[in-house]
Amino acid sequence: MSLRFRVNLAISLIGVVFIVVTTYILIDYKRRSISEEIDAGTRVAAQLLESITLNPLAFPQSSGSLASLSDYLRSVGRVRANEVRLFDANHVLVYESPPSAYKQGRDAPRWFSAIVAPKIAEVRLALPVGEIVITPDASRSVLDAWDELNRFGLLILLFFALLNLAVFRLLGRSLQPLKGILRAMSEMEHGNLASRLPDYPLPEFNAIGHTFNRMAANLEEALAQNERLALIVQQSSDAIMVRDLDGKFSFCNPAAEHLLGFSRQEIVGRTVEMIVPQEALETWNTVHTRGLQDREIQHLETRLKKQGGELVEVAMSMAPLLEPGQDALLGEIFVIRDMTEHRQRMAAEMELEQNRKFTQLLHVKLEEERKAIARELHDELGQCVTAIKTIGTAIANRAGEAQAENRRNAETIVEVASHIYDVVHSIIRQLRPSALDHLGLADAIADVVSQFRRQHPELEVELSLHGDLNQYDEKRNITVYRVVQECLTNAAKHAQASRVSVEVTVHTGQGEADTLEVRVSDNGKGLNTEISESRRFGFLGMRERVQAFGGEVTVESGPDKGTQVIATLPMG
Repeated sequence: MSLRFRVNLAISLIGVVFIVVTTYILIDYKRRSISEEIDAGTRVAAQLLESITLNPLAFPQSSGSLASLSDYLRSVGRVRANEVRLFDANHVLVYESPPSAYKQGRDAPRWFSAIVAPKIAEVRLALPVGEIVITPDASRSVLDAWDELNRFGLLILLFFALLNLAVFRLLGRSLQPLKGILRAMSEMEHGNLASRLPDYPLPEFNAIGHTFNRMAANLEEALAQNERLALIVQQSSDAIMVRDLDGKFSFCNPAAEHLLGFSRQEIVGRTVEMIVPQEALETWNTVHTRGLQDREIQHLETRLKKQGGELVEVAMSMAPLLEPGQDALLGEIFVIRDMTEHRQRMAAEMELEQNRKFTQLLHVKLEEERKAIARELHDELGQCVTAIKTIGTAIANRAGEAQAENRRNAETIVEVASHIYDVVHSIIRQLRPSALDHLGLADAIADVVSQFRRQHPELEVELSLHGDLNQYDEKRNITVYRVVQECLTNAAKHAQASRVSVEVTVHTGQGEADTLEVRVSDNGKGLNTEISESRRFGFLGMRERVQAFGGEVTVESGPDKGTQVIATLPMG
């Protein structure tokens, strides 16, 4: 039953009740008014006839007076709504008033007359010569009342018909948005969550439309979020499994199938004994019980059985699955991660860290040996060469013209000794830069660049130093120095460059350790970084030195594009 029909039916029922009540009131009113009218008319007629007929002057009490009275009544006719009849002494009808000409031929229905017509007794006037009977006749008044009720009823029926028609049409136009709302709801039912309702003139439907649009948007967002979550679960690299309250698995993602070697059909419906070794069941059950009691996530590192009985090291998180918005327990969620690669990576990282420490120690020992050799060369060989040079000079000075040959030999000894002295000092600078011990890192780098300029005058070398470089320990200082030295050597030997730029910068972090960056670039022919870095000992040694302190070395180069070496060291 539609809303329009229900509203019209309700209005009709209200109208029927209103008509019935109004009709009852009107009928009751008419009944009382007709009763009062007929009663008053009857009394007036009775008093009039009584005063006239009993007057001896008007009608003497003789047998001839009956004819005169009959003529008088005939001249009077009907007395209001009463029928008047004259009987002689023998009860023979002498005169009867004529029927009413008002609405002659028509009468109200009997049932209506029975309801409305008053029950007034007739009046008898006794005469010496006969009797007058006055009979009240309310038929004309009842007919008037019936006609008035008919007109009123037709008016009421017309009014309610027009009211129902107006309400029906108004409801039809007002409820027109329901079709759009139902259509949008049907589209949503079939999965079209993008369906939206327009604005409506009526505030009620407009509120419904806005609420529907918000609900559709929320549902669309929730569905998209669920799809994303489902996609995340399906594509997760971690194995995800769900166990119901009966202790059986009800879901697993592809990662779980890949990890355990079982298909989804083989896992769903099975218990944990399928994948948990017998010796690990007690630990598993203890952690599982504690997680369910405390409603907290529990972590466990254990081993699981794969298909075929092979064991795999895993890290597992077990969390209770609760009803959203409630505390009802639905099951458990297991997130399992294969720890085999992680443990191998941790072992590799530990080995790498040990290698770094060993490399750092090796370089430290190497620098110590270089320092010791440089000291021995300076203290022993340098002094010996100086002594030879002094002796040769003395011999050359003592030899005269007669000993010209001895003089030339002594001068040759002095020249060779001077050359050996210069070579020894060059070797000493290569083994251990004295500027690094006495002046600091900045001056040591400036010294090696100056030496490089002297040795290679065809190259244009630019040096830029930024920040306080003289604040770090000896190990880091020698590492930075060797990086600059190695880069300059490579640029001179292999790059075929005409310009080399050396830039050393200290980056001071806020609340973090300083970082020192060495950037050496040239405009040479470039190189193949993969071949150069893997085959050249200089690059490998430089990378090992920097990585020993947790730094990184990157090489940017290309054919005819020059080479740029960037070394970054944490200086904390």
